[in-house]
Amino acid sequence: MSESGIERRPRLLVVDDDSDAASLVLRVATRCGYDAVSVMEMSTLEGVLRNMQPDVLTLDLCIPQKDGIEILSHLQFKGQIIIISGQDDWLRKQARDLAVTRGLNVAAEMGKPLDLNALRALLTQLADTTAMVNPSTRSI
Repeated sequence: MSESGIERRPRLLVVDDDSDAASLVLRVATRCGYDAVSVMEMSTLEGVLRNMQPDVLTLDLCIPQKDGIEILSHLQFKGQIIIISGQDDWLRKQARDLAVTRGLNVAAEMGKPLDLNALRALLTQLADTTAMVNPSTRSI
């Protein structure tokens, strides 16, 4: 429980310009116990990150206003990142390597169409890890 006595659920932010893809990730995350929201306008990303302080961020690599590689190049985020993209494996791996080189925590990179069972398992694992790292998210 948090200091206020209310359990804090893990938070997830979906960064994807495709509303259908974002909605799918949101539904899976919510069913895994997350408070989840999405950002489709990259101009609002920094503000949402600052205000929401998510534990997990999912990031599409192909976003018209600012691509995921550019976002990873400047992102300041302490939580776990899941790269989700329909791009080739090599590009997802390069994005992961860039993020790791910059000190970001990449939990996974996944292709589209998404393997929902794999995403569900990963989000469940990350929620459990978040609860262990941050006792305020743990139930008594």
